[in-house]
Amino acid sequence: MESLRSRWVNDAACLWAIVFGTPHAWWALGISAGFPGGEASYRFFMGSWWRYLFDVVVVLLSAAASVVARALLRPRGWIPRTAAWIACTMLTLRGVGGMIVDGSSDPIWWPLFLAGGILFGAVASLARTLPRPSSSRGPATN
Repeated sequence: MESLRSRWVNDAACLWAIVFGTPHAWWALGISAGFPGGEASYRFFMGSWWRYLFDVVVVLLSAAASVVARALLRPRGWIPRTAAWIACTMLTLRGVGGMIVDGSSDPIWWPLFLAGGILFGAVASLARTLPRPSSSRGPATN
C-alpha cells in the first residue's frame, strides 16, 4: 500500500513538473497564450534576452524535476532526495510569498507553486534511500 501511495505522489510531482514547464516552452518558442498580463505583457518581457533565457532555464529545471520525481520511486542516494527538498523549499516559498503579496488577485500561479512545493516535499519525505552498508566494526551478535 505504501508503495502505491508513493508512486501516486511521484507520478503527480512528475506531471506537475511537465505541466509547469509546458507554458514556458511555448513562450520561449514565441507563443503568447496564457502569459501573465496578456499579449502586451508578453511582447514587453519577451523582447529581452533574459526572459527568453529564463523560460529556457525553467523548461530545463522542469525536465530535471520530472526525472527526480520518477527516480525517487526506487532507492537512490542523497542527491535526488536533496534536489527534491530544494524544489520543495523554493516552490513553497514562492507559493507562500505569492499568496501573501497577490492573494486572490492571482488565482493560478501562487497555488501552482504551492502545490509543487507540497508534492516535492512529499516525494522527498517518501523517498527510499539506499541501505547503508553494514559495518564490520559493530558488535557481533551470536
